[in-house]
Amino acid sequence: MSSLISPSSLYRILCRRALLIIATMICGSILSVLFALNRPAVYEASAVIQIEAPQVSTALQGAGTAIVSSNNRNRLKLIEQKLMSRDSVLAVVEKFDLFNRSADLTQAEKVTALRESVEIVELIDPSQAWRTDVQPSGLVITARLEDPEQAADVANELLAQVLVEGKKRSEGQTTQTLAFFEAEEARISAAMDALEIEFARYKEQHADSLPSVITDQREQLALLRQNQLTLENRLIQIETSSERLRTDERVRQAEVLRQQIALVNERIAGIERALAGAPEVERVFTLLARQSAQLQTEYQQITQRRTEAAMARQLESQDQFERFEVLETALVPEYAVTSRKFKIVLAGCIASVFGALGLALLIELLSPVLRTSRHVEQALDVRPVVIIPHLRTPRGYTAANTDRPPLRRRLAGLFGRG
Repeated sequence: MSSLISPSSLYRILCRRALLIIATMICGSILSVLFALNRPAVYEASAVIQIEAPQVSTALQGAGTAIVSSNNRNRLKLIEQKLMSRDSVLAVVEKFDLFNRSADLTQAEKVTALRESVEIVELIDPSQAWRTDVQPSGLVITARLEDPEQAADVANELLAQVLVEGKKRSEGQTTQTLAFFEAEEARISAAMDALEIEFARYKEQHADSLPSVITDQREQLALLRQNQLTLENRLIQIETSSERLRTDERVRQAEVLRQQIALVNERIAGIERALAGAPEVERVFTLLARQSAQLQTEYQQITQRRTEAAMARQLESQDQFERFEVLETALVPEYAVTSRKFKIVLAGCIASVFGALGLALLIELLSPVLRTSRHVEQALDVRPVVIIPHLRTPRGYTAANTDRPPLRRRLAGLFGRG
């Protein structure tokens, strides 16, 4: 039927559906007026917090600064989650007796209503918004409620909570950081003491196989072997020189040389055992030395970071670290932020007009009636031969008097007129 609508047929449609269009427009206008009259006014109050940079510039380096100088954006997210938690929201609702006009609202519904009424927006430089590490320069807290004084009170209450929570988190973070590094320093110091004791005992047990004495041990081994050879030669000479020495003297000297040779052999065997175990001793010695060096390096780093954390804690205690400052407090709004009632009524009337026209057109499109010869020709591809016009029945004319002649003819018959 959409192809059968023309400007002339559209005019006829509007004439036929005039009653429906007018009724729809009237109903829509009445509903718009009722909605505008019953819609409560909403007032908006905003408070602004500025995030100030540290007043004392410090050149802290390392992971300690990375923990102490935390990401402001992450801290703001944590604070916002804390403020919007169920217990915090309920405390604000009870403190200012919010939504008391709706007595049928449950606590969960009041929490949801206040969460929807409060908006926290971070202030970020638009030119730096694309960066992932951009830090916000402020925070805007907006409250929208039906009561202007309650809107201002809620915004200022959230402002105070942000300041308290930010101070608490900052102090707690620096304190925890300092305590962490102090505990790490004590742990590494104890580990270094235990390793030094173990190292000392190991060097005492393997003094002959330490890498520092291996060279001396090899030189001593060479000398002992030379002495061994000398003693053995003397022993041979004594045993073979029977004509020069008496028998008892020869026996005594031979026995002394044998004892000296035994002592040299024992010393040579000890040095050889020490040299044989030197590789394993060197491996363990190197491992213990490396562990000691690692602990020493860690201890130096932890000591430096503990110093940085202590400096950050001192700055925080003197309010010299990064902090929140109140830039604007929320004032009681004088005007509502919702649209004026006249605009709402006007928009509703315009929407009613278009809705009525659309409804009339939709009903006409859904109707399968062919009203003109052109409609029949376009729909059926058949040209009508006869067109029977719509004849209006005269007022007072009924089917009961169709078999009787009209009143004028009956009067003429009574007076003898043909």
